[in-house]
Amino acid sequence: MFMRYKKTRIGDDSFKYEWQEEISLFGCNNGYIPWLLENKLPKQHEMPYKWYIDVADEVDAAAEWDKDPKYKNSALVIDLKPHQKESKFSLYELVDVWGFSDETWSPLMLRLSGLFVDEDPNKFDQKCFTRKSGEIDDPIYEFLYTNGGIEKDAAALTGKWTLPPVSPTNAALLWPEVLSYFVSCICKKTPEVLEKVLEMK
Repeated sequence: MFMRYKKTRIGDDSFKYEWQEEISLFGCNNGYIPWLLENKLPKQHEMPYKWYIDVADEVDAAAEWDKDPKYKNSALVIDLKPHQKESKFSLYELVDVWGFSDETWSPLMLRLSGLFVDEDPNKFDQKCFTRKSGEIDDPIYEFLYTNGGIEKDAAALTGKWTLPPVSPTNAALLWPEVLSYFVSCICKKTPEVLEKVLEMK
């Protein structure tokens, strides 16, 4: 389940989240990721096309170019375990998205912040809550892919931009070129993550 919250800073180290609506992240008709990406595509680009979305900044900017103030101060939130609401409360904010698109598919890397990771649902109101910076688990990375890509030599998307159906074999397969790109993105955004890996050698 995907949702849009209003996010408001409180003091120096806390944020208030207020539920606004259910949304879609994927799908060429109403998914936030393809919508934000298509708005920033250049007419001329190399293929495969490497791209990046700073979610908070670009959803905020959508209030201007889409002429709808509801997007100001928004956070896109994922409920990773919607069928376990009675036992586990797991909400993650989508912070960044990187993609490596050809004309038919797009491997993606998502950076998430864990607002609640398997918490007791009876202790919190999912519609309105406050989290301190020290309570947020970050960074967390997820890899997946969509059935959709980018048109060569045009600022347009191709395909449906949907996730594959659930199955034991629908993981994102990352060839060396794609994996190298994602690793370089992690190095730039959160270098401390890979520094820990190098220390383990």
